[in-house]
Amino acid sequence: MSGPIPKLHLPFAKWPEIDRRMWNAVTENDDPFDDGPGARLAKRTLHKYWMGWRRLLGFLTIIEPDALKQKPFERLTRERVRRFVEHLRETNTAHSVAIQIDSVYGAARTLMPDKDWSWLLNIKTRLYAAAPRGNRARPVITSMQLVDLGIALMAESKISPDKPIPMANAICYRDGLMIALLAQVPLRPKNAAALEIGRDVINEDDNWSIVIPPEDTKTRTYLDFEIPESVRAEFAIYLTLIRPRMLRRRGCNALWVSPKGGPLSYSAVWPVFARHTAQRLGIRITPHDVRDAAATTWAIAAPDRVGISRDLLAHADLRTTEKHYNRARGIEASRAHGRAIAELRRRFRRFGIS
Repeated sequence: MSGPIPKLHLPFAKWPEIDRRMWNAVTENDDPFDDGPGARLAKRTLHKYWMGWRRLLGFLTIIEPDALKQKPFERLTRERVRRFVEHLRETNTAHSVAIQIDSVYGAARTLMPDKDWSWLLNIKTRLYAAAPRGNRARPVITSMQLVDLGIALMAESKISPDKPIPMANAICYRDGLMIALLAQVPLRPKNAAALEIGRDVINEDDNWSIVIPPEDTKTRTYLDFEIPESVRAEFAIYLTLIRPRMLRRRGCNALWVSPKGGPLSYSAVWPVFARHTAQRLGIRITPHDVRDAAATTWAIAAPDRVGISRDLLAHADLRTTEKHYNRARGIEASRAHGRAIAELRRRFRRFGIS
């Protein structure tokens, strides 16, 4: 629970004492015979509830700090939740607001299972129902474009082992490697941000691999990827020159390091992709879109082997890959459209028509 202090989240160390005691009682009990609320939840679920609760506490710290002096059950009222929803709507989509309130509801049930939270359940259910439905249109892009972008960024950094490395160049190189690597090893964003050398990033016989155990993955699937040959040399340069240039915090094993010298936070990964893709490709790509691009690339390159993308993305069901990630048909249609336009232009030029 360490790390930089978020602006809108109240760090655990600053939670009211009663909240910290209640949370520790739920999460630190490792008795296998205890059937308490926390014992039935996965670590990822508990983390989601923890983030929701500290987001609520951060909001109350800003608008009504005296509320933190109350007991959690007395503090969590319908009116405060309504104001919290209004606050979230200023910067979040309707669906994201519903997710946040769902996390608060889960935290309340976990921390205070003997209380009646049916009213909060009704609120989060109505928020989900009111959120717009339908598939969100994501940018259509392939992994090749992202790899090319990442390699270009690293080349532009002009890194040399016998010259001082400006911080701006180090950041550009790190961003390029991250984009090029994750385009070929499309991890879920949380797994990508949490990579640590010696734990997830392992060197065996001078070969680097990314290994993530089932308990740390969404689908409880064991992930094992070799660092792709196309960026193997660049990966070595990052480890020997770039990462040491940025690292200041002793004992930090994070693969991705921030200019402040510590681990690059999960929330900082999104801007890395968004900034460079918007500038270079003209579309704003998220880390999740990188996974999208991987499945689309496989569907184009080898449509008869689309099942490989299921393994690549660690989906439990191939239907998830096909339903949410495969846009090969749309790309092929746009290519046909482009070819048709090019042919028409050639015909027009024959007759002197511009």
